[in-house]
This record gives sequence, structure tokens and C-alpha cells, in this order.
Amino acid sequence: MMNWARMAIAASVTLSMALCGCQTTTPDASAEGGEGQAVLARDPMAPRGVKLAEPAPPTAMPGARERAIDLLLQATEANDPLLRANAIEALHHAPQALAPAVRRALADPNEGVRFVAAMTVGRKRLASLAEAVEPLLNDDSGSVRAAAIYALRRCGRSIDLNPLAEMIRSGDPTMKGNAAMILGELGNPSAVPMLQEAVGRTLPRTPVARTKIVDLQIAEALVKLGHEGGLDAIRAALFAPVEQGELTVLACQMCGQLADKAYAPSLRDMATREGRLEEPPEIQLAAAEALARMDRTWALPHIPLAHVGSDRPALRAQAAITLGSFPATPRTLEVLAGLLADTDPTVQVAAAGAVVRLTGR
Repeated sequence: MMNWARMAIAASVTLSMALCGCQTTTPDASAEGGEGQAVLARDPMAPRGVKLAEPAPPTAMPGARERAIDLLLQATEANDPLLRANAIEALHHAPQALAPAVRRALADPNEGVRFVAAMTVGRKRLASLAEAVEPLLNDDSGSVRAAAIYALRRCGRSIDLNPLAEMIRSGDPTMKGNAAMILGELGNPSAVPMLQEAVGRTLPRTPVARTKIVDLQIAEALVKLGHEGGLDAIRAALFAPVEQGELTVLACQMCGQLADKAYAPSLRDMATREGRLEEPPEIQLAAAEALARMDRTWALPHIPLAHVGSDRPALRAQAAITLGSFPATPRTLEVLAGLLADTDPTVQVAAAGAVVRLTGR
């Protein structure tokens, strides 16, 4: 999964996700790292534990990619907006199936799904969908408007970026974080002073932990724009207090995304440390995924394989996502094929995304 919705599903969760103003949740808890940030909230009316696909033999590897894509297409129409959004992200590695699903998602009733769809148009430069994105410039959600600006700019349209500057000054943490992320993705260094000014600003009625997450999003954007000073804040968050574990997960993801190899030894230690100093599994998985993103030869498959059988759906999902970042092996693909038939649809979508990613390489 892409994971600018980084809360992907587990405590990591697609964390980057700055998915629009909905509260982050996971099957296990209400604070999905995903963003201790904001991500898609589960629809309280959505069925829980309902399989999206019929079980298939775990060893039936022929056709696994096709089964995974079919599962993801089903998920794009699920009742739960979290499933719909994560399915769209997972389809990034199935280009033939992606555009029709994104076109539908651009008109989704949930603002988080519209956000992911518009970001996908920009990420994948789906210029054929630019016209369908244009109405989102007037969306009720500021984050969706920001994603529409990003999408149209990436598709070669002449578009005013000034609204992003206004969003950076917003008191809304979700809008501010998403605008920062988008400015970093657009790669315009002229945004650096504006982002620096936004760091550390008090956000009214916003918990301190949420404010710290926004500051990390700004720090990541600064690094992407060539301001290496932003790495200091991200590296410091790797060692946040245990009660702020969502910050550590997010920092791990950012280090991986930014290929901060200088801190690879620290990440390896976080992933493998045992005994009294052993990290929680969410942090172990996030650190292992970050290492693999930096260099696939640094993959530690025993870390996610230790959690694919967890009784916690969020951990099984995060383990599947982590395996999707590693080199494909018969064992990895066999395990992921088995998770396509998991009892939790969130795990199914995570596993399907990993299968599609690995088989598309």
C-alpha cells in the first residue's frame, strides 16, 4: 500500500494517513496509528468479520493475483469506507483495474475515500480522470480540495496553489497535515519558508499528540523539499515515550519513505530487540518495513511471519502489508494467499494488496 494514507491498517496506520477528518480506528482500537492521525473511520453500520471472498486453499498459488485483484475490486464497493480507501491504494499495482475503481471513488459519499481517489489520480498521473477531479476543487472538505489541486497539477493542468498556503495556516489538524504532505509531494522548494513557519503552531482544541503528528508531517514535507533539518524531528520521534507509540510508528514509516539509511541500525535494533527492551509488535513491524523500503536485502521476514497468526486482526493486517514490502518468496506468497481467506476483511484487503504488489514486480 502506498501509505500516504499510511495508516494502512495497523497501528501504522496508512499513519500517514492523514485521511480526511475522520477519526482513526482499527479493528482493535480507536487510535490507529495511522495516523494517530486522521484516517477513515469505520462505518458503524458496516458488517464486521464478513469475508469479501470465498476461502481458497493457501497453497493454490496459480491465480493468486487474479483472486487478489477481484477481492480488492469487491472491497472498493464495501460498506466500510476504510476498506474502500485501502482497496484503492492497493490497486495501484494493478493499473488495468485501477482507473474504473478510482472514477467511482471520486464521487464516494465519504470524504476520506474521495481524498484517496484524488491522490491516486495525481500519484499515478491518471490524466484521463482529470475532468472527473475538477468538481472536487469545490468539495466541502478542505483535504479533498487539496488532493484535487495535487491531482490536477500532477496531470499537467494549470492550477492555483495558493489555497494550499491557506490550509497550512489552518487550525484544522487534518487539513493542515494533508496540505503539508501535498506540498512536499509537489516538490516546490518555495514552500519551505511557509512550512517552517507552520511548525509548532498551537492548534486550538487539538490534543498534543495529534499536534505532534502534524509537525511530523510538516517535517517530512520539508525533507522532501530538500530541507534536511526536518530529519531531526523525525529521528527524535523514533524514541518517543511508549505511550506515544503512534509517533514512533509514523517516524519509522517516514524514515523508510525518505530512505534515511543513517538510522538503519536504530531501526534494525527496534525490529529485533528482545527481552526487557523489546518493542511492541506494531513498532517492530513498522521498523522492519522501513528497512525493506530502504534496501530490500535488509528484509527481516521472520518479523512479520511471527504475527500473521496473531489473534489481533490489526496485527495480521500490518504483518501482511510488511510482507508486501519484502522480496517475493514462495513462503511469503503462500502465507499471503492464505490471508486472502482471513475472517477479517481488513486483513483480506491488506493481504490482497501485498499479493498484487509482489506479483506485479
